Amino acid sequence: ELKNLRNTVCGSKKLKQEVITIEAKQRKGARLEINDCSVGSWRPQECMDIKVAQQLEKQGIFNPQKAVTARRPLHSILHKCGFGGGIQWFLRGKVSPPQTPQYGANCPPLRLKTVCNDFECPVDCELGDWEGWSACSKTCDGGLKRRVRPVEVYPQNGGDACDATNDEQTCNALACDRPCLLQNWGPWRACTRACDRGMRWRSRKIKRAATGDGRCPRTFSKARYERRVCNAQPCPLDVVCVARMDLLIGIDASGSMGLSGWKAQRTALLQLVNRMALSKASGIQLGVLKFAYKITVLSQLTDDKKKLISAITKTKFDRWTTNIGGAFRSMKGMLQFGRRDAPSICMLWTDGRPSRPSSKYDASLGAKSLRSSCRVMVVTMRPAVPKSYVSPWVSHPKSQNVMVVNHPNLMVEKVMKVNTFVCGRVQTFLDWTKAYNATKTTTAAAGMR
Repeated sequence: ELKNLRNTVCGSKKLKQEVITIEAKQRKGARLEINDCSVGSWRPQECMDIKVAQQLEKQGIFNPQKAVTARRPLHSILHKCGFGGGIQWFLRGKVSPPQTPQYGANCPPLRLKTVCNDFECPVDCELGDWEGWSACSKTCDGGLKRRVRPVEVYPQNGGDACDATNDEQTCNALACDRPCLLQNWGPWRACTRACDRGMRWRSRKIKRAATGDGRCPRTFSKARYERRVCNAQPCPLDVVCVARMDLLIGIDASGSMGLSGWKAQRTALLQLVNRMALSKASGIQLGVLKFAYKITVLSQLTDDKKKLISAITKTKFDRWTTNIGGAFRSMKGMLQFGRRDAPSICMLWTDGRPSRPSSKYDASLGAKSLRSSCRVMVVTMRPAVPKSYVSPWVSHPKSQNVMVVNHPNLMVEKVMKVNTFVCGRVQTFLDWTKAYNATKTTTAAAGMR
């Protein structure tokens, strides 16, 4: 059709030229050459907002690029989409004006205005944040965990589609029947005694528990526990404890002790205090309580020997039931006054059992709580309270933390045994006295200077 139209136009121009030539011959005039107005191709401009385009049209501006200013950027002029559309101009210029104007054709319009972008704007999908991962669908042998995210804006009018709204990952891929995984060996613990055959030990904790039918070595198996004998030499007859530690001692004031047993226990404790190198800086801090039905704190942790001796000497015999659970709990409270960089030892002296089954349970709970804060030791003073009865209360190793004295009246003669039982470092009384006097002399000389 376009070819036919062009042929028609060419034919019309040729016919018009022939008519004018015949007319010129009749007038015996010169032959006229007729040239019509010639224009270039249409140049489409960008689609503009209707109101802006109308304002620019009054100013004679049809190209939006020429209307850009600092206050009117290009994006405020253009119309991308929306109901009603915008205005688009098509422009073209003259290539040559018409010759012989009375015969040549005038120029066609050089501007053409049309509606543009008359469609709803596309809306892209908008997604929210991912939610947390779900629990794994299986505990072993490979499961799946999932997470989702919500669609906050759905796509419209040809907008970008939504990405995935759910995600999956594999989890717990290890086999169900899996043995436990052990940590590396821990450090060797300090020797439990300074002499008379102590013990050092180390252990391995579980890093990852066994699953399914997988196996794990027991706590005291060779794979997880090692021990060695240490300080096997005999103890001297008269020693002073020079270890650095916070020591709490609980003495039994219940009725089963009897007055003579109570006095013997108190005398033994006074002798023990005199065989300890008390010093907050480098030695022992000692705290004392007594327990019967009521718990009485005689002294918090201190290195004041006079204060300790005075408190122990003045205390009275209570004569009542044996509240061991209360004693353990009170010791834990007393530890708050201890030193962070010193080991803590809690030693209980008792000749009786808890009064009732509920009291025995209470003692077990109190000891369990105390073991997390200090090394728990027990001295039993009656055959009626054997090692097997108190072993569940004490720290590991059990054999190193229970001492048996057959009667309270024997505590005085067992003071040195108790001292080496609880102390990790001792000196003979003679050596300690020499060192103490030398230090005292040096300090006095420095003060005189």
